[in-house]
Amino acid sequence: MIRIVKAGRLFNTHIKSRKNAIIDSTLSSAVFYAFAGSRELQGGAARGNPCKVTLLSEAPVQPPVPDLNTQCLSWRIDEHVYAVRCWSPANSEITLCGHGLLCCGAAWAHMGQTASILEMNGLQADFYADNNDAWIGLPNINCSACRVPLWVGEFFPVPPIRAAEAGGDEGYLVLEWPDDYDLRSLPIPLNALQRRTKRGLIVTCRDTERTTTDIKLRYFAVQHGVPEDTATGSAMRVLSTYWNNRGLGKQLRALQSSTDGGELCSRIHGDLTWIGGRVLQNAAGELYVS
Repeated sequence: MIRIVKAGRLFNTHIKSRKNAIIDSTLSSAVFYAFAGSRELQGGAARGNPCKVTLLSEAPVQPPVPDLNTQCLSWRIDEHVYAVRCWSPANSEITLCGHGLLCCGAAWAHMGQTASILEMNGLQADFYADNNDAWIGLPNINCSACRVPLWVGEFFPVPPIRAAEAGGDEGYLVLEWPDDYDLRSLPIPLNALQRRTKRGLIVTCRDTERTTTDIKLRYFAVQHGVPEDTATGSAMRVLSTYWNNRGLGKQLRALQSSTDGGELCSRIHGDLTWIGGRVLQNAAGELYVS
């Protein structure tokens, strides 16, 4: 975990220059959307996963007040190295938040700062931004095939055809359905899921109907206060390994079939898995006054 060392000294963005401005959480914060859609989909464009970003001059002494969006605090800890901590709307701290890392990196880029490394709970992610696209590079994660747990039938009337596990007991369980399965038809597994597993649940299938998408997914983590996530970078990291093992190759384009939707990309390069997508700032929440 990142040790909190002292109170933050906050600056007013309205009286600082664009280059040096640091957002004051007592005045305003900026909302970014990670994995926002680049094209119109059935039912509208993918909205992406919102994140309320607050940039600080030093480490905070307490978590933010709960919000309807994921909340992320970020501050500089070394040259081009920035710490990130994120909380879910249920006010649970998130161990690894892909969309939070992307949004914080994009926020620093909007401030004219170069964030090459983002550190979250002891894990360091490489970061770079290219116009509206942002990418984080995370260490590759192992993903091993396993039997489909018998309890899956309690939550999903149509059983998956394959399963795999990644991470430890509180890692991820991947469930695969046949090609082009309507993942939206699957019910959200609610509180009863906590009795069966501590793993986040990733459901997925190949997408052969669209030429712009390789796979579809959804992500459930009621154990961590997130019945269903909108667009999930950490899940895409797992699926990058899972589908590479299944023969789809080292690059993927994915549609997260949540209510608001998200478009995610991944590529495996050496010992890193890169997760990326469009990151757009909500015009109603500016980081600085130009």
